Amino acid sequence: MPGQERRLTQAHANRGRTAAFLVATLLYWGSLYIYVPTLPAYVKLKASTLTAVGIVLSMYGLWEALVRIPLGVAVDATGRSKASLVLGFLLAGAGSMLMALGTTIGTLAFGRALTGVSSAAWVPMIVVFASFFPVEQTVFATTIISLVCSLGQMLGALSTGFLNNLGGYSLTFYVATGLAVAAAAIVAAVPLSRPSPAAHRGVSAGSILAVFVRRDVLVPSVTNAVLQFGCWAVLFSFLPLLAKQLGAGAVTVSLILTVSLVSNAAATFVITFLARGGAKRAVLFSSFVLFAGGIVVATFGGTIGLFFLAAVMMGGANGVFYPILMGLSIEKVDGAHRSTAMGIHQAVYAVGMFTGPWVGGVLADALGIRPMFGITAAFCLAASCGLIALHPWAPARDGALSA
Repeated sequence: MPGQERRLTQAHANRGRTAAFLVATLLYWGSLYIYVPTLPAYVKLKASTLTAVGIVLSMYGLWEALVRIPLGVAVDATGRSKASLVLGFLLAGAGSMLMALGTTIGTLAFGRALTGVSSAAWVPMIVVFASFFPVEQTVFATTIISLVCSLGQMLGALSTGFLNNLGGYSLTFYVATGLAVAAAAIVAAVPLSRPSPAAHRGVSAGSILAVFVRRDVLVPSVTNAVLQFGCWAVLFSFLPLLAKQLGAGAVTVSLILTVSLVSNAAATFVITFLARGGAKRAVLFSSFVLFAGGIVVATFGGTIGLFFLAAVMMGGANGVFYPILMGLSIEKVDGAHRSTAMGIHQAVYAVGMFTGPWVGGVLADALGIRPMFGITAAFCLAASCGLIALHPWAPARDGALSA
């Protein structure tokens, strides 16, 4: 009986820890996305060209790409993650506050860069949360936390237009700061398992470098980079500006991105239940086609209603391919090197988040927003399908989508 009571107590404590961690995840991603729907318009007020707008927006992805791999390596080498999570959440608040107070393009770019550094916390978040589950349920765990991430993004984006109307652009940044601080406080209070020294004894420069050349890590990572290029060139950067040109107000623009995130969350929710069976390749290829189709709808759509449809298609596709690709990148990696593998995955796909707004802005200035959308759709479909075909597919263990 004492042993049974002890197991029940441990199970209850683990559920409480898991729930608290998910609440912090919800608040953190809400803080990073609560201003995203109208951020392009806010930056455009202080910029003279779409290229300048794209450069400011690209700072988020650039600093993600620069910081995530070193952070993943550091966490694997030390076995410590709580400090990096708390610091990351606080940087999200600092970046949003700086953008609220900024009056120049340089200040806005620096604030957006801080939020990019903050987003590196997603590396240890994924690995820590996955550690709450058996190893064979890695893909299942990544879909769960991705679902909560999507919900946080959705609720944040849903609030944007209403907060803008209530207190102007600056209010959304102030609320973002509050959410980030609350997330940091929760994580600081959550007891995380202290890693044993033996768990990290096998980590060396050579073993870390070996992770960088693994095909099962790199293929999903580069594929996700291509798709995030499309997301950030279209959905999170220039689709809102195009909608504004057609007469959409702040609430409407906010709702366009909100429905994409609702679709994202719904798709991730479905994938969570399918995480114990199904065909990963077929599901991924279907999501790539749906994603490119959404960009095509945005390319030729002449009404706000079609922009909503495009957002639903792109968001739903992202909700499918994002958690699967993320899970694939660490599925076969041993626990001592998972933060490094996740850091590689997130840093590589962050390159797409950086280059999407930047290259998209350059192309939009040169050719127009709609032609840029068309080029992006063709590139994303061809490159993602070609890349994922190179993945070393093998039957997965119980608890993961089978190939």
